[in-house]
Amino acid sequence: MAEVLEKKILDLLDRREELVGRLNNLETMKPETNIRVYQKIREDYSTKLQGVLEKINEQRDSLEKKAKELTNQISQKETIFSEQSDQVDELQIRAKLGEFNHDNDDFKNELNQSESDRDQTSGVLDELRKELNDLNGVLSDVDHATSAGVPGIDVSVMPGVSDDVIEIEDDELIEDVEVAAGVDLDVDIADISDESDENKCPSCGHANPPHLVVCEECNTELEDLGQDLDDEFDFDDMDVDI
Repeated sequence: MAEVLEKKILDLLDRREELVGRLNNLETMKPETNIRVYQKIREDYSTKLQGVLEKINEQRDSLEKKAKELTNQISQKETIFSEQSDQVDELQIRAKLGEFNHDNDDFKNELNQSESDRDQTSGVLDELRKELNDLNGVLSDVDHATSAGVPGIDVSVMPGVSDDVIEIEDDELIEDVEVAAGVDLDVDIADISDESDENKCPSCGHANPPHLVVCEECNTELEDLGQDLDDEFDFDDMDVDI
């Protein structure tokens, strides 16, 4: 059965190689071929090749099933071979220990039969292993053939990859930074000055501009904040280009 399956798949693989060769040759002829004729022939070969690949996949299932059966048979035969080899070794050791006489016909017949059974099992094992190895080789060819697919198919556009480009304006970026940092960049410096506690009158609590030295409400003398501002911002040391 395995040989029949192998023959079917090998024929299909040969057919695949033939169609792939024709498609590749057609590609080299494309620049000098009528585009309508080129497309018609290419579609014809591609359709046939796709059909061959589908048949190969169908046969692959049968091959994999057969390979599994062979693996089980090999495992069983290996167990039997081990038991038969142990039987031969046991008889030979017992003979060396004097339990059996090599001139004894019963002993010789038993030993010869044990060796014959062992050798026969070994031969069957060799055939099964060779058959499995051939099947695995065909399956490997099938993998290569089916993974290659149909030549000439454009795979440059991968699924799941979007070509859309999202453009973000500078204003949007600034707004995102402001929101993320929790900061309003449009802050009036006068508002900061008005909210400061340093220019409040110690007597009436009125908030005075930082440059005043006398409260504009009660005329109480205030701390000279102008000097503090000059100390904090040394305008003489600043290099300002106007």
